[in-house]
Amino acid sequence: MAMIQPSFSFSHEFTYDVFLSFRGTDTRNNFTGNFYKALCDGGVRTFIDDRELHGGDEISPSLVKAIEESRIFILVFSINYASSSFCLDELVHILHCFKANGCLVLPIFYDVEPSNVRHQTGSYGEALAKHEERFQNNSEKDKNNNMERLHKWKMALNHAANLSGYHFNPRNNGYEYEFIQQIVRFISNQINRVPLHVVDYPVGLQRQVLKVYSLLDVRSNDEVKVVGIYGPGGMGKTTLAKAVYNFIADQFEFGFEFKLRNSSEGISTIKQRLQRKKVLLILDDVDELKQLQALVGGLDWFSVGSRVIITTRDKHLLASHGIDVTYEIRELNKKEALELLRWKTFKGSNLFGKHIEEWNSLLDRYERIPNKGIQKILKVSFDALEEDEQSVFLDIACCFKGLVDGAM
Repeated sequence: MAMIQPSFSFSHEFTYDVFLSFRGTDTRNNFTGNFYKALCDGGVRTFIDDRELHGGDEISPSLVKAIEESRIFILVFSINYASSSFCLDELVHILHCFKANGCLVLPIFYDVEPSNVRHQTGSYGEALAKHEERFQNNSEKDKNNNMERLHKWKMALNHAANLSGYHFNPRNNGYEYEFIQQIVRFISNQINRVPLHVVDYPVGLQRQVLKVYSLLDVRSNDEVKVVGIYGPGGMGKTTLAKAVYNFIADQFEFGFEFKLRNSSEGISTIKQRLQRKKVLLILDDVDELKQLQALVGGLDWFSVGSRVIITTRDKHLLASHGIDVTYEIRELNKKEALELLRWKTFKGSNLFGKHIEEWNSLLDRYERIPNKGIQKILKVSFDALEEDEQSVFLDIACCFKGLVDGAM
């Protein structure tokens, strides 16, 4: 059984590693300024905005573009963050990117209680009340639009405050520079991950990634969730798992690669390294119930918010372990299959540029001699059958030998 190393990125290049969202009058000349310098000194490409140095009541198109070109978002929630409509609009757009692209959003509660942000109490409640009072004086049309805007702000604050992050009280939590260095190390580890190679031609992959992503429900941090991916060999279960991993890995704090010699080693290794951490773990090509029992064990091994993805050929194996959130790998539809054929034929095939006679010759050979790669994959499924099941399979196969398609 293989263990997959975590990484990030499905198919996207970013201009910035980090986008800093903060209230300038609170932290620009102290915490955020020092944090920005530490990130830059660490080689982290960081976007910091001077929006408060120019006028206007809405975030600019250039700022929206910077948000959409950033990989990780750090929200510095300070006392007066919610008093700025800039910050709140920015927050809403950041969380939109989080939902759409699976980017990492990391809240830092600087000299403010997370509960104040989550429930809009204290200075956050006061700031939102002032916004509402201001909107009440608008024209009816503007009032309705701005009240909807206010609702989005409240939802975004609640959502962001429920994400895993950091809390720092400058009076009680020791040296600020040590706190900053801790976060910089975490960010550096995230951006230095090398994405797994998935496939050269990811035709039809994105729709399946998004379906598994919805099953994982990574925005929920109140439980450990296990999702099983099942289907015949050669259908792309491992490819799909890698793509999902690359898509969401930055939202998790821990990951590593190790090779297991036996299941008992797996128990001690996972418990030792992953316990009480929010992890994304993929167990690939699981074929026996005892493997699943030994390697996953109790879900209390992992911190809440962790996700485990299991790939297997056997749906019943997942059910036997109580895993009821599953996804059946899908074959390509006709349109996707044709697109893949075009890619393989015209973009990288060894038949590219060859005469039609050579194409026909190879097609004839494939009809007579099975492709070794495909035959090997199919044989794994055959070998997994019981002896009497193999006999039945071979008897049925003999009935089809020499028949024309559609004859039965």
